[in-house]
Amino acid sequence: MQFHSPIRPFLRWAGGKSRITKLLADYVPEKYNRYWEPFLGSGALYFYLRPEKAYLSDSNAVLVDCYKHVREYPVKISKKLQDYRRQTSEDYYYAVRDLYNKSRSSVEQSARFIYLNKSNFNGIFRVNEKGDYNVPYGYKKSLAIPGLDEFKEISKLLKSATIQNHTFEQMKNNKLLKSNDFIYLDPPYPPLTTTSYFTHYTAERFSWADQEKVAELANMLKSKGCFILVSNSDVPKVRALYKGWNLYKLPVVRWVAANGKRHKVNELVITNYEPSLGG
Repeated sequence: MQFHSPIRPFLRWAGGKSRITKLLADYVPEKYNRYWEPFLGSGALYFYLRPEKAYLSDSNAVLVDCYKHVREYPVKISKKLQDYRRQTSEDYYYAVRDLYNKSRSSVEQSARFIYLNKSNFNGIFRVNEKGDYNVPYGYKKSLAIPGLDEFKEISKLLKSATIQNHTFEQMKNNKLLKSNDFIYLDPPYPPLTTTSYFTHYTAERFSWADQEKVAELANMLKSKGCFILVSNSDVPKVRALYKGWNLYKLPVVRWVAANGKRHKVNELVITNYEPSLGG
């Protein structure tokens, strides 16, 4: 597998893998055909690996639109974000959030999406039952917004990827899947606390029944001869879903409560193959 210097994700995402991509990459098969990621989020592992051929998808339509706009209009996105950086404040954040909830897909809307993501509380994407984005201001001292050169590099990589607004279940009928393709499944985790935001990913949320469907998909892909890597919470119910698979503990630090405190927890890395673990 050809390796390039990693790219920093341009989004923050609750449950994202930016802090542990180097560790997670040790569990990726050394050789594979094509890369698939149906829970795209911040795309941390994708940007770390920089595969030559990728199929990226997500059920979050505005997220997918954002990736497409960054791919096609990196200069416009970067220029708009620099304007946001100069004007940012608490009042400005809520004004942009209000405009975001009233607007439809466009390059400008994707720039708003990135600005809100960078300046909100903890990188959460949360919507109410009506689908309105309602994450509060994050009181950041500075906004970690990529520069123009970074956006151009991201755009160049994304041009080699197929990006679609699909649910993970749509992979079941995807006729493009082939043996030796590598699929990374990183669903929203079962909540560790009653105040966890991890399932507030779309207006429909992500239920335990959905977790079971992810496991069903993983087993179906396994039967096709694909390499499967799953990330999830290290809880008994998840372990039971993947009985017979290879299960590995990965210690991480996560924001798991609305009070903004970080906690050390174990995540599961689940594979249907024996990873080299960097060896």
